[in-house]
Amino acid sequence: GFVSSRSRRAELGGDGCLPVSQTLLITRYDPARAEAEESLAITDMKELLGLPVIGVIPESKDVLFCTNLGTPIISMGDDHPAAGAYMDMVDRFLGNEKELRFVTPEPVSFFKRFF
Repeated sequence: GFVSSRSRRAELGGDGCLPVSQTLLITRYDPARAEAEESLAITDMKELLGLPVIGVIPESKDVLFCTNLGTPIISMGDDHPAAGAYMDMVDRFLGNEKELRFVTPEPVSFFKRFF
């Protein structure tokens, strides 16, 4: 779910507080399933919730594995898709421009079509 501030001070940014802004972090996203209309597409989620997307984390079994070990997924390094996506999200949160990755399905190779 997402948290909505009910504090007028937080909404207006009074007493030295910055105003609350909400963004959308999409986790466990599978672009192939979205393309096949088995799940919502990013544009549908943005339209439904009316929030800007700050990051898209791809579906990964390694997230569960790391959770069970008690280690953060980002410890797997930027080469790992989920870890890199979380690092990208942090960069965007800090104000850096980063293109969203993992939002389009990977092309299916010639051999995978048959096997």
